[in-house]
Amino acid sequence: MPSKVSAHRASANAIANGAREIKKATNKVWRLAPKCPMFTRKPKPTAKGEKKVVRTKRLISNHAYKILASGAAAHASAIFQNEAKAYRINIDSESKRAPWLPSVAPGAVAILEQFVCAYAQTATQHAMDIRVGLNSHKRLSGKLMKLGFDQADSDIFGSTMPVAKTQIICAPVVKKRAKSKEGEKHEDEDDDYNPPDAEEDEE
Repeated sequence: MPSKVSAHRASANAIANGAREIKKATNKVWRLAPKCPMFTRKPKPTAKGEKKVVRTKRLISNHAYKILASGAAAHASAIFQNEAKAYRINIDSESKRAPWLPSVAPGAVAILEQFVCAYAQTATQHAMDIRVGLNSHKRLSGKLMKLGFDQADSDIFGSTMPVAKTQIICAPVVKKRAKSKEGEKHEDEDDDYNPPDAEEDEE
């Protein structure tokens, strides 16, 4: 007979099950996103009986994602090996002949592709604004694009950082005392306080 689950454990299970259902729905929606008319090429007219071929517009190929996933796995393995050496323990590593090849779901590929596209568009727009403001370049250059990506990084990733990347200390604003034409002070201005000298206090 299964043991009774506590109320706290039941709440945790409910949240975990809800997260899994949302994950499944998200993967199903984004798996179909590349096949929508917005991301597909105009099909060629086909003869009767021929199967209609749907060709998608992709910014990044699946092979590139596999290479990035494999590199991320190798990087994580190297970090674990360094941590193990620090604690003087031995852990197994991936095989050199058969390394770990993580897979990326089609839905995750679609989400990452749209993020990379928006990221590049934001950086390019910033570079265009800088070029128009400087009015010294006829076209975008590498330096302008670097400034555009720096601004995009600050806008997108800067808000999630625990502290600011660059600290700017501004000079304090000093208000000048307004004087009349004769050089006299206004009535609402007081004389600066000058403390007495130590010799006068002793006398």
